[in-house]
Amino acid sequence: MLRKLGRAARHSAVLAQAALSRRRRKLVRQMVTFSRSLPARFDQPLPQMMAQLTPAAPLAGALPPNTVRRLADAVAAWHLRSPLGICLRRSLLRYHFLRQAGLPVQIVFGARLKPGAEGGGVGGHAWLTLHGHPYHEDPADMRGFAEMFVYPPAPASNKPHHL
Repeated sequence: MLRKLGRAARHSAVLAQAALSRRRRKLVRQMVTFSRSLPARFDQPLPQMMAQLTPAAPLAGALPPNTVRRLADAVAAWHLRSPLGICLRRSLLRYHFLRQAGLPVQIVFGARLKPGAEGGGVGGHAWLTLHGHPYHEDPADMRGFAEMFVYPPAPASNKPHHL
C-alpha cells in the first residue's frame, strides 16, 4: 500500500511540475489524447497497429527522453478508466513518444502461464527495450515471460541463431 501511495505521489509531482511549462503541458495533453485513443486501435492486427503508432521521424525540438518517459509513466498511471492494463498502456505511451523524441526503443509483448496461486491461465506483459536491453524496467517484472512479438523487428543480423 505504501509503495502504491509513493508511486501516486511521484506521478502527481511529475504532472504538477509539467503544469509549470507550456511545452510539458502540451505534451501531457497529447499523451492523454493518445492514451484515450488506444483501446479503439486494437481492432486491427498488432503489426498494423504498431506501424501506425510508430512516428515516421523524430520530432524536432522534442523534450529529453527522460522527461518524456516520466510524463508518459505519470499519464499512464493516472488514466484509470482505460480498459488496458497499466503495463500495456505505459509501454504504448512510452514507445510512441520516446520514438518521437528520437530514442530507437522497441516494444515487446510477452506471455506466460500463470500458476494456480495467480488464478491460472495466460498472463501478458509489455515492456520496452533499447539496444536489446530492458529500458527502465524492473527485470523481475519480465521474469518468466516468453517474447511473443517485438516491434519494430530486429534486423535479421541481430536475431539469435538457433541450431
